Amino acid sequence: MDPQLHEIVDLAQVDRALLYLALAAPVLGIVIGAIVGHRRNGLLHGIGRGLAFGMLGPVILIMWRFYRYMIRYDPATGYVGLHKMSVFALNVCVFAVVGILLGALYGRLIAGRRSQPAQDTDQTNKESSDN
Repeated sequence: MDPQLHEIVDLAQVDRALLYLALAAPVLGIVIGAIVGHRRNGLLHGIGRGLAFGMLGPVILIMWRFYRYMIRYDPATGYVGLHKMSVFALNVCVFAVVGILLGALYGRLIAGRRSQPAQDTDQTNKESSDN
């Protein structure tokens, strides 16, 4: 007798895990951002950065749902998105644009914080050389 095969992880489990991620990530981002911000004497800045990184959870959920919608199989209409080149091209374009925008946004967020201490150091060096 052949054993019945089934998926190790099904779509409902992935949907549920991503929903939990989307709900938990902003909260965790705020908490971790507050802790890091408090240690660096910039509580509000830390909370803002933590929230910004935590918002990746909902973005991932939205992108997953978009992808699932685009590749869906509808037996009533016979639509199979996974087999269409136009669906593939649209997915590539949307994911690339979202990735570029998020990369630019988070790159500025990280670079902005890294450049601040360097400016503070330059200001301290100027003050010490003036004395």
